[in-house]
Amino acid sequence: MSPVESFRTPSKEELRELREQPTDPQAEQEIIDSIEEVYFSSDSFDMVQYELEKLPLDLNLLELEEYRDKLKRQQAAVSTTFREELERVTSLQTNLQLAAVICTNARRQLRSAKEGFTEASLGLLANQRRRQLLTGLLKSLRTIKTLQRTDVRLSEMLEEEDYPGAIQLCLECQKAASTFKHYNCISELNSKLQDTLEQIEEQLDVALSKTCKHFDVSHYTKVQLAYKLLGKTQTAMDQLHMHFTQAIHNTVFQVVLGYVELCAGNADTKFQKMQYKDLCTHITTDSYIPCLTDLCKALWEVMLSYHLTMQWHDEHYKEDEATPGAGNVSRETLRSQKRSDYNLNRANAPILTNTTLNVIRLVGKYMQMMNILKPIAFDVIHCVSQLFDYYLYAVYTFFGRNDMVCISKHFCSPPCSVLILNIMQYLLWENAGPHASPEERKEKVPSPHLSQLVVLTASDTLYGLAERVVATESLVFLAEQFEFLQPHLDTMMPSAKKPFLQQFYSQTVSTASELRKPIYWIVAAKAIDYEQMLLLMAGVKWDIKEIMSQHNVYVDVLLKEFEKFNQRLGDVSKIVRIPLPVSNVLWEHCIRLANRTLVEGYANVKKCSNEGRALMQLDFQQFLMKLEKLTDLRPIPDKEFVETYIKAYYLTENDMEQFIKNHREYSMKQLTNLVNVCLGSHINKKARQKLLTAIDDIDRPKR
Repeated sequence: MSPVESFRTPSKEELRELREQPTDPQAEQEIIDSIEEVYFSSDSFDMVQYELEKLPLDLNLLELEEYRDKLKRQQAAVSTTFREELERVTSLQTNLQLAAVICTNARRQLRSAKEGFTEASLGLLANQRRRQLLTGLLKSLRTIKTLQRTDVRLSEMLEEEDYPGAIQLCLECQKAASTFKHYNCISELNSKLQDTLEQIEEQLDVALSKTCKHFDVSHYTKVQLAYKLLGKTQTAMDQLHMHFTQAIHNTVFQVVLGYVELCAGNADTKFQKMQYKDLCTHITTDSYIPCLTDLCKALWEVMLSYHLTMQWHDEHYKEDEATPGAGNVSRETLRSQKRSDYNLNRANAPILTNTTLNVIRLVGKYMQMMNILKPIAFDVIHCVSQLFDYYLYAVYTFFGRNDMVCISKHFCSPPCSVLILNIMQYLLWENAGPHASPEERKEKVPSPHLSQLVVLTASDTLYGLAERVVATESLVFLAEQFEFLQPHLDTMMPSAKKPFLQQFYSQTVSTASELRKPIYWIVAAKAIDYEQMLLLMAGVKWDIKEIMSQHNVYVDVLLKEFEKFNQRLGDVSKIVRIPLPVSNVLWEHCIRLANRTLVEGYANVKKCSNEGRALMQLDFQQFLMKLEKLTDLRPIPDKEFVETYIKAYYLTENDMEQFIKNHREYSMKQLTNLVNVCLGSHINKKARQKLLTAIDDIDRPKR
């Protein structure tokens, strides 16, 4: 067979066999990928022409057959792929036709449902919704109509002085108006309600001012409740204070003005414009008493209203305290009032020891015993008095005795000293004596002993001031309780024994508070370095020739000591409350000792000129000025003691002699120095000898 013959077109059967042969998908895809892209360029592509043009000039039969087989494989692969895609397209077309039929049926059925049911139902729902909207609108319109008419009701309530109700109604209307603020008519109503609320506040202020002269509980309660609703209770209190001040001024002015016009005999308007102080100068002597009487009556009405107002607030404050959650009104005011009450209670709270409480308990039991066993009432009271005596002696022994007994006696009153000696003699074992009978020893007790844990020598604690305060003030409190019990004890005491009870109260109970002086004097004597001040004063030159404008250094040192004392006193008060009497006694002792030290320092001066005495006065005035800023104690103790001694330098001979006789409070040394320093300036030697003789005559009875 020639090559030409073998190159022929495959028959249909051969092509069918090729299509029916099983194919590998991957190999088939590779065949398709091998087809040139030009075959897919356009529909008008002439593939026969393309392939013929590709043939070489020299044809090779074997190459042509291989190329033909390649094209046959590509054709078979494309035919297979085309067939599969055509089948998918045909299937998709069938599905789309079915879907079109289903949609057509669904539309027909929906049209039927709409015509039969939906339009009627939706119409009903729309009508119901419209009805609800109209009902809500009608309700809103009725509320707005009510709001528009509230001004009439508010006016009625204000005329009836129902301020809380009017404010409540106005606030509710404002709240309702905020709900309907989307209506144009409400904006005008809001401003109207705000004006009404301001008008109510103005009327409230007028109503509050009326209570300053004519207090009415019901009226004032309404006013306060109204301010509570407004949330302005603190404003109400401030306004009330202002109204009371104004009421007092207007009342007194009108009373005095009436009498002034009556006395003047005409209604001259110039009196209306006068100040109250100037107006009072026109009151005549005859009208003074009637005017003062009417003035007191008018002011009494104001003060009565003020008293009733305070009473109202006290009662309601207690109710607020008792009712949980009722103290919402002016919380800050109530809190500050509570703090004030707490501080007041703390300031008035007694300082007690366990011993004091035990003694009070024992006295209570003894009084019950006396009520039941009246025949032994005197014996019981006698034992109670011994218990009190022993307690008093123990406090004095622990805190009132020191190593400076001679100075301490100056601050311990004679009755107090006698009482201590009597207690020692009749109550303590140590004073029973060797020949005392067993019965006498049985009635005596050992001396008390202070615990070693109590330290009274530390300067940073002001020498045990806290312990001294607790012990002393407990004793004073116990004495006060005995004072309250005196009428009850007096009724239980037999008539023949009542002088004993009177003596116990007059000599013992009343003396308890006097122990403060010797006990706190020990602290005052050690708290400030008085010896240092004497040394500094000794170094000052007093015989100067010019008047100085600057005080001496010892004054500043002394003031520093007082500042340190004041600071330590504050530190102790953080541990134990320092009652005002105790503070006053401490400051009195310290200042008195300082002033006496000043006089002692001035008495040590050997030479002094007039300018030196002026410097002494400058120093003392500087000391007083700074000291008064540290303490509220007035007058300053022994202020005259120092000033009189400094000024005595200027006295003449006769006046000096009279001064020596009248001022026994100065020591012999101080008086003698005063005379010696004056020698040569305005007192000669003869006069000096006369004055020294007068001093010796004064001292002779003492020796």
